[in-house]
Amino acid sequence: MLFTVKKFISIFLMPMSLGLILLFLGLIFLLNKNYKRAKTFLIISFLWLALIGYSPFSNYLIQPLENQYKSYIKIDPNVKYVLVLGSGHVTNKEISNLSQLSTTALMRLNEGIRIYRNLENAKLILSGYEGSDSVPHALVAKKVAISLGVIPEDIITQEEAKDTAEEALYVKKTVEKNNFILVTSAFHMPRAMKIFKGAGLNPIAAPTDYLSKEDGDYLREPRGKEIRKTEIAMHEYIGTLWHDIIEKIRFYVN
Repeated sequence: MLFTVKKFISIFLMPMSLGLILLFLGLIFLLNKNYKRAKTFLIISFLWLALIGYSPFSNYLIQPLENQYKSYIKIDPNVKYVLVLGSGHVTNKEISNLSQLSTTALMRLNEGIRIYRNLENAKLILSGYEGSDSVPHALVAKKVAISLGVIPEDIITQEEAKDTAEEALYVKKTVEKNNFILVTSAFHMPRAMKIFKGAGLNPIAAPTDYLSKEDGDYLREPRGKEIRKTEIAMHEYIGTLWHDIIEKIRFYVN
């Protein structure tokens, strides 16, 4: 229930959604011949859509998230578990399993495999439910990992976890109090670490999939990929706020 509510609320708070809502209100006022209000909402919507697609603005939002944890270069050989958090995929038998994974999912999986190959007798834990697809994400990632040389017996799948909080609960059954390497996108790492540590786990951050590898270009026009970065950053801030609210509610209830 809470998962559905969270998803529903986040839809209306996303930057693109807010821009379209402002645009819609402007058109409504225009059709009702309230030109003053129409002009106000249309101008605001235009400026807002231009802003969220402007690279200095998108980088300003996402860099504080991506810079909190450094890339995991010096690998601790004593760690026995590598957890790769789930992301998107689309089942399509006309293309390879690797191509079915989203770019984010592929980046996370590649980083997890890179770390796994530097460990001895380690287990690679792949997480993710089916979402709107017919096949759990963890199973698609497993097929890709095997095709890239990972031993099938070294792979553990978490096929039920719907979000980061559930991923923490499921992995706790496997790793218990042991240290484990947590692989996810750099922008998602701060929220993931907060959730996993809050669940009493001992994750080691291994961020990947950096979106702001360089500063924004002040002279470049707004672009679609910058809107995506803004949306991702806002999703993380909203997700962190939601987690904090739920934790406070649980504290007072208990």
